[in-house]
Amino acid sequence: MRTKAVGVFMGSQFGSDPNFKIQTEAFGKQIAKRGLYLVYGGGKDGLMGTLATSVMANNGNVLGISPRNLAEDAIDADKITKFIEVASMTERKQLLIDNSDVFVALPGGPGTLEEIAQVISWAKLGLHHKSLILYNINGFYDYFENWLNQMVNDHFVNIDDMKWVHVVNNLDEVMTMIDSM
Repeated sequence: MRTKAVGVFMGSQFGSDPNFKIQTEAFGKQIAKRGLYLVYGGGKDGLMGTLATSVMANNGNVLGISPRNLAEDAIDADKITKFIEVASMTERKQLLIDNSDVFVALPGGPGTLEEIAQVISWAKLGLHHKSLILYNINGFYDYFENWLNQMVNDHFVNIDDMKWVHVVNNLDEVMTMIDSM
């Protein structure tokens, strides 16, 4: 199966490192260039808005999914290909997972962490067999990668359960991995 839809988790803020935004824009351009469909949380601010805008500016396609209680922070429906408003964050995450072939996590906060954890735990339970790529821009996921390794080393997680998780350090690696799926 060739990857068609990339679910991306990321912050609704820009973060302190200007490279987060620069790499997010470059990632959006690559998504569009390869004819991939971006599936994301529907936000208009921070890295979320940057990625959607970059994909659309490069003639790509974007599906945004946002809960009603965040509608004031959602991107305008006419600025992306398709916008779905849902009742809850739970429904949003379910649709993000269902509509994506692979997941990429850019830098973000607690919401991004929650999405990462759900994708990993659902893969462990066999609810999906989709890879998660942690795009480690400027070492953002170094501590998280160490923690994942510690969970394996301390036998809280079987190494086989981590086969879906990949930490990569640059955009070329991200795109090579997506292209190979």
